[in-house]
Amino acid sequence: MTINNSGATVQKVTKDDLKKVFWRSLFDMASINYERFQALGFLFSMSPIIKKLYSDDEQRQRAMKRHLEMYNSHPWMMNPILGVTIALEEQNAKTGSVEETINNVKVGLMGPFAGIGDSLIWGTLRPLLAGIGAALALQGSILGPIIFLLAWNIINFSFRWYSLLYGYNAGMRILKDIKETNIVQKIAESSSVLGLMVLGVLVAQWVNVKTGLALTVGDKVLKVQEMLDGIMPSMLPLITTFVLVWFLRKGVTPNKLIIGIFVVALVLSLFKILI
Repeated sequence: MTINNSGATVQKVTKDDLKKVFWRSLFDMASINYERFQALGFLFSMSPIIKKLYSDDEQRQRAMKRHLEMYNSHPWMMNPILGVTIALEEQNAKTGSVEETINNVKVGLMGPFAGIGDSLIWGTLRPLLAGIGAALALQGSILGPIIFLLAWNIINFSFRWYSLLYGYNAGMRILKDIKETNIVQKIAESSSVLGLMVLGVLVAQWVNVKTGLALTVGDKVLKVQEMLDGIMPSMLPLITTFVLVWFLRKGVTPNKLIIGIFVVALVLSLFKILI
């Protein structure tokens, strides 16, 4: 508990307060809209802190309006930004000197952190866990969805909590850490490499394209599929994947591709080209 410049008592943020913010942050996407995106979710998470730090109604209103400004980032990455924002709000409640800085820091962090979340979580972690779960499910194991949901939520809860603590303890230092370590670019590059490796594994395991063509040379029958496997296993699934990616980049919709795959597979299987 401290006294601010106007002589009012300012409560100190405790771990219990951060726990309230943590639980509220799990609902950050519940009120997303195309005007202010996740601003309402951010304010909902910050509400316990604002009510504790500011005893004056006018100060509370200003704080709430600050956090109704447009905010859009990766859902998980809201928590380190919340931590930094809480530290700044605490400082502002004591000194009143960083009011304009709070939104500037939020805006400065939400873009880079969205890039980290999209590449590391949406682009790498989720496909990796889903691939493991789906592989088990395809083998008839009930553990597939259970492992996926358990792993996903354990990582989700752990990351949100510890990143919230890190953001609060680091405060403005987080900007210096990001700049000095160049962590955003490093994570993005590492995630891209790992994501491509995961994609390669999924293609080899899930995409099932085999040809029934055979060549007769004298008394011998050479199966084309065995020849291709000798050159590179899963060659046809890889080629098929590249072709589909090419169509997607040309603007062909996924629904049209699904219909096209069905028709082509049906025709080629009738002629024993595919089996």
